[in-house]
Amino acid sequence: MKFGWFPQSAAEGVARFVFDFAIPALLFRAMANANVFSNPPWELWLAFFPAALAIYGIGMVIALSVFKRDFEGAAITGMGACYGNTVLLGIPINLLVLGDAGALPSFLIISIHSLILMSSATVLLESGRADGRGPLATAMEVLKGMGTNPVVLGLGAGLAWNASGLSIPSMADQVLTFMKGAVIPCSLFALGATLARYGIKGRIAQSIVVSILKLIVMPAFVWVLAAHVLHLDPVWTIAVVLMAAQPAGINMFLFANRYGTAEAIASTTIFVTTLASMVVLPVLIYLLSSAGTSL
Repeated sequence: MKFGWFPQSAAEGVARFVFDFAIPALLFRAMANANVFSNPPWELWLAFFPAALAIYGIGMVIALSVFKRDFEGAAITGMGACYGNTVLLGIPINLLVLGDAGALPSFLIISIHSLILMSSATVLLESGRADGRGPLATAMEVLKGMGTNPVVLGLGAGLAWNASGLSIPSMADQVLTFMKGAVIPCSLFALGATLARYGIKGRIAQSIVVSILKLIVMPAFVWVLAAHVLHLDPVWTIAVVLMAAQPAGINMFLFANRYGTAEAIASTTIFVTTLASMVVLPVLIYLLSSAGTSL
C-alpha cells in the first residue's frame, strides 16, 4: 500500500472479509460443535480475564500518575495494555502452533473477550465524558455495540445452534470448513495493512510501557494463573498464554478515534506491539515448549 500497489480500500475489504465473514463462520462452526453447556470453561476464563482486568487497571494508574493523562486517555491506555488482537492474529497463531487442538480454547476466550473488555472500556470512556448520560444509557450503548459485532453474532449463533441439539448440514459444514482456509492468509495480510496504515504517531515512552504490559507482564500473569494456580491442560495453557501475548488490537485505535482522545498513543502502541510480537511470540513459544509442554 505504501507504494500504491494495493489501494487502502482493497486492504480494508480484506480485513472486513476476515472480521465480518471468515472469523464469524469459523466461530459459528466451533461453538456449534463444542461441549460448552455441559462443561463451561470457568478455569480457562479465570486464567485470562482477571489478569486482563488487572493489567487494564495497572495501565490506567500508570497513565494517570506517570504520564498525567486525563481519565479518558488513561482508559484508552489501559485498553491497549490488555486488549489484544485475538481475532486477526491470535486465532491464526494458535492454529499454526497447536493445530485443531488450539481452536476451542481460542474461541472460548474470544466468546467473552469483547463482551468483558470492550464493555469495560465503553463504561469507563462514557463515564469519563461527563455528558449527563446515566448508567442505563451507558448500558444500552454497550449492548448496541455488542449486538452489531459480527464476531459476537457468530459466537451467539453457534451457541444457539449448539443448544438446539441439531447437527450442521453436510453441505453447510463443507462451506464453513472452506472458509477456515482463508482465515490465516487473509488475517496476516490484513495485519500488514494495519501496520502500513497506522505507524508511529508519537507518545513513544508511553507506548513502550504499554507494550511491556501487553507483551510481557500480561502473558506472565496468565501463565502463573493457568499453569500454577488453576493447573490447566498443557495445550490449553499454551493457547491462553499466547492469546494473552497478542499485540494491541485495532479496537484500541477505533475507540480512541471515536472518543477523540489518545489517538497518538493508540496508533503507536498498535505499531510497536505488533512489530515487537514478531520477536516475543516465537520466544514465548520456545519457553513454553522448554518448560515441558509438548506442542
